[in-house]
Amino acid sequence: MTNYADALINVANSQMGYAEVNGSSKFGEWFGQNVVKKPGYKDAAWCDMFVSWAAHQTGQAQDVGQFSYTPEHAQWFENQGAWGTTPVPGAVVFFDWGHSKNISAIDHVGLVKKVVNDHTIETIEGNISNAVVSKVRTDSTIVGYGYPEKVREKFQAKEKTVSVNLAAKKAAAETALSATTKQVKSADVNGMLTGTPETVTVKQPAETTQSMTAQKVDSHDVNGLLAGTPEPLAAGTLLLPVALGLAAAKKSGALKKLISHWVACGKR
Repeated sequence: MTNYADALINVANSQMGYAEVNGSSKFGEWFGQNVVKKPGYKDAAWCDMFVSWAAHQTGQAQDVGQFSYTPEHAQWFENQGAWGTTPVPGAVVFFDWGHSKNISAIDHVGLVKKVVNDHTIETIEGNISNAVVSKVRTDSTIVGYGYPEKVREKFQAKEKTVSVNLAAKKAAAETALSATTKQVKSADVNGMLTGTPETVTVKQPAETTQSMTAQKVDSHDVNGLLAGTPEPLAAGTLLLPVALGLAAAKKSGALKKLISHWVACGKR
């Protein structure tokens, strides 16, 4: 027997001897107010609502289920893959007073308190003679058992799968982010080494790539020449051919002849 089963049996057993008053039960009233939130359950048959109440008190509502209609409750266990014919303490036991083995024919429900043998169990049941009682039952009226432990294992496995999937997605996202960061850093380093980082493009104006001798003289340069104070760049541009011509004349001896001619002219 597990701690969960112990807790469920102990809480149910604590209600032993409780009896409804004027056809109403506290378990039906609780179910209407807290589970379905509708009126009309206070005076209803309450065997399954007693089981639901005990499960809720021990934090096992998800594992045991919260039902008021016994066939629906049994079908829920079967749908969860937690239905069988082997008695275990803490299992939910379903009865058919007509001795069938059909879920749709179930009349009553209780909790297995003790397994006497393969065919006999001791139970805790609500709404037997309008009270909570303990009974010894044989398998002649038992349709089957619902196993809260199996439901719990199923939910835990599902939660674990969800947790693992979330962890895997998180790890993948972190890996992708790390790879992206490395690529960005690598691009920055390559740019610095080559002197041509991909993120910066400088386009030189067309005129700055032209030869000094081919530069245009704008109105400011002309005005500077006329005023005797040419702009430095414009003056250099204009004097360059003169300097080149003088250098060539000096090399060939023509410069000396030219100077002598200028001197002679000056004496006239």
